[in-house]
Amino acid sequence: MSRIRSSLRFQILVSVFGVFFILVLSTGYILFTTRNLQALSDRSFEQERFISSVMGDLAAYQEPLTEYLATRSSNALARILIDSHNLRTKIPADFPVSRNKIELRERELYSLIHSYLDLADRAIEEKRARNISSYIETYDEMSVLLAYINSEIEIVSTERFRSQLENYGVFIAESGAIQLWNLIFIISVSFFVLMLLFRTVGKFSDPFIRLSAMASQLAAGNFEIEDLEHSSVEEIDRLVQAFNQMKQDIRQYIEEIRLQESIKQEYMQERMRNLKMEGLVRRMEIYTLQAQMNPHFLFNTLNTGMQLAIVEGADRTGEYMEYMAQLFRHIIRNKEIIVPLRHEMEGLNYYFYILKVRFPKNLDLVLDFDETLLDSHKVPVSILQPLVENSIIHGFNDMATGAVVRVRAVKQGDQLVLSVEDNGSGMEAEKAAEMLRPQPIDESSLSRLMGLENVIQRLYFFYPDTPDVVEIITGKGEGTVIRIRIDTGREPCIEF
Repeated sequence: MSRIRSSLRFQILVSVFGVFFILVLSTGYILFTTRNLQALSDRSFEQERFISSVMGDLAAYQEPLTEYLATRSSNALARILIDSHNLRTKIPADFPVSRNKIELRERELYSLIHSYLDLADRAIEEKRARNISSYIETYDEMSVLLAYINSEIEIVSTERFRSQLENYGVFIAESGAIQLWNLIFIISVSFFVLMLLFRTVGKFSDPFIRLSAMASQLAAGNFEIEDLEHSSVEEIDRLVQAFNQMKQDIRQYIEEIRLQESIKQEYMQERMRNLKMEGLVRRMEIYTLQAQMNPHFLFNTLNTGMQLAIVEGADRTGEYMEYMAQLFRHIIRNKEIIVPLRHEMEGLNYYFYILKVRFPKNLDLVLDFDETLLDSHKVPVSILQPLVENSIIHGFNDMATGAVVRVRAVKQGDQLVLSVEDNGSGMEAEKAAEMLRPQPIDESSLSRLMGLENVIQRLYFFYPDTPDVVEIITGKGEGTVIRIRIDTGREPCIEF
């Protein structure tokens, strides 16, 4: 039921019928007051018309009476009886008591008319009895009485007209008051009808005005405006609800498009960045290989081999030279950027052999790892050997004996943790923080990136979303620990 009441058709019908009912009511009221005014006018002339009609009936009654007295016509007698009955019925028998002179004259007049009718009945009886002298005398008496009655009727009519003239002002005043009230009523009804029409039109037009304003805002690109409020019309409410939903859908669609465009731009930027990084890393790899085979290292290595060849037999020198060949072969043969952990550990084994030959008494090298990790995890190439070399070159300058370098590989949760630890002289915290600061790398800066710095910057390239991929724990005279944390669930940020 409430749904029917809130429908557009029902409310339009209610408004139309309401206006129609008010118009009918106002028309009925105007008709009622007009009829009352007319009745008031009729009442003022009703008595005069009645007396005038009585006068006419008396004149009409006189004609058949004279004919009957002259000819004794049965037709005339029938008309006399009918007219006499009509007159007796028409004239009131009981007239109300009044002090008004005109009404007292009317009362006397009606009595005279009854007397006249009684004389006419007596004259008819005398005519039937053929008493000529009696009905002639009665007829003469009737004629005198009729003349008197007519004169009284004239007097009463004159008095009535004079009284009406005196009351004409009252009639005009009452008529004017009725017309004034009619005007006030018509204005009030018209105002009410206009208010009802404005309310009805506003109820239907306001939602469309708000819809038009919202459409203009949406066309201007403003999708943050508030939703339209519901009205009391079901059809308009459905339209408003659909419009609000459309606005939300468009806003969500635009947000999705913006998000997709943002993702697309980020993807393209990341792709360009990766391509640039790949080229830089390739160059850095070549430089790293070149740095690993620097002349100083080769000279020391060959010098050691020559000293062994002099001091010892050829067998050990051969073994030493074989490990050197295997190390060089290991470094040169692999062109991959990401290699299995086994590849790094094998290279360290070759490198450690050579270092133990060079420093047989004052350097202790330890490899600590789980064999199961070697083939199940991959790491960037050449990230451990430069760290070991950095410890030997910079960490043990002031130590004659007792130098220890420990390389470890362990699994902690989803992270592969690689560490190179030495008990050397360490470094200042400010210098370590400076080395850990990410730096932009291009071709002009490749020549500056040596050893530890090279490894740190490459790790930042491979894992840009992991700022703590590498850390340095050190202090002056406290040794150094360089720890690398690689998330095994995330691929390095580089295309292969």
